[in-house]
Amino acid sequence: MKVMITGGSGFIGGHLAKECSDRGYITHIYDNNCRGEQDSFIENLLQRDGVEFFQFDLTKEKNYKHIDKDYDVIYHLAAINGTENFYNFPYSVMEVALKSTMLLLEHFRGSSTRFIFSSSSEVYAGTLKNNPELIPTAENISCTIEDVTNERFSYGGSKLACEILINSFAKQHGLEYQIIRYHNIYGPRMGTKHVIPQFVYRAKSKESPFKIYGGFESRAFCYIDDAVTATLLLATTPSANQIIHIGNDLEEIEIRHVAEKIKAWYAIQRIPLELHPAPAGCVRRRCPNIKKLQLLTGYQPLTLLDDGLKLTIEWYNQWYDENTIELDGLL
Repeated sequence: MKVMITGGSGFIGGHLAKECSDRGYITHIYDNNCRGEQDSFIENLLQRDGVEFFQFDLTKEKNYKHIDKDYDVIYHLAAINGTENFYNFPYSVMEVALKSTMLLLEHFRGSSTRFIFSSSSEVYAGTLKNNPELIPTAENISCTIEDVTNERFSYGGSKLACEILINSFAKQHGLEYQIIRYHNIYGPRMGTKHVIPQFVYRAKSKESPFKIYGGFESRAFCYIDDAVTATLLLATTPSANQIIHIGNDLEEIEIRHVAEKIKAWYAIQRIPLELHPAPAGCVRRRCPNIKKLQLLTGYQPLTLLDDGLKLTIEWYNQWYDENTIELDGLL
């Protein structure tokens, strides 16, 4: 099997590329490294037979002359993710998603390639804010962008627009696709623009008081290994032209309790929490209904939150020793 992974230097993309290589697939990574990076993880992958890296911008049409057309599966994960980025670079978030998706669809028009698009639970943000009874959330509820003037929705809005693009292209030109809505995937190498790595940094730094923005919001986190397993199961399942959740529905937890678990790992339980309101547009609760995924593939999440947090904290504990970051207080 020959696979293309856009955004393949990123968090989910990198782990997906490794697993594809582990299975013996010809694995081509495409990324401009604006968020992902060609770190030791990617460099080690590139030492393997069958793994190649192509660095260029998928929003530029001229670059597509360098892209093969004989892939069995395209995993389109290229995006600008991270809550801070939604607020700081909203136009770029939209631009990358829309341009890259349209150009990829055009490039592979008429091919038999299976197109798998990485969407997000953010498409439900407005719906869930006003309808908390819809949790756990199924794929067939309405998607709502509550406030188009709130730059936070640049990400969720771009994902929803791309879903419509892909479905419209399939109806008009023919395409076998899957839209995967990921729900709060976490783990090593996910960058520093997300809540868990930022909490690790604050705990490691013994920040006092320990600040949280939106402590009473709850999420159901899914460890990266489980997310990759589910993604590859779907890629080999005859379930074309569907929207499917990937996540973990076993442990919905309030964000302040995640902070307490991370504080306990660093033995700083006595440091008090300082709770602040969540940024505008944050959803109070988020937890997926994954019955559709389970019926199609037999998937079951295997990594409990305590186990996944341990692996993530250990990785970031070392990473923060070797790198310097700045937090802007969004999480």
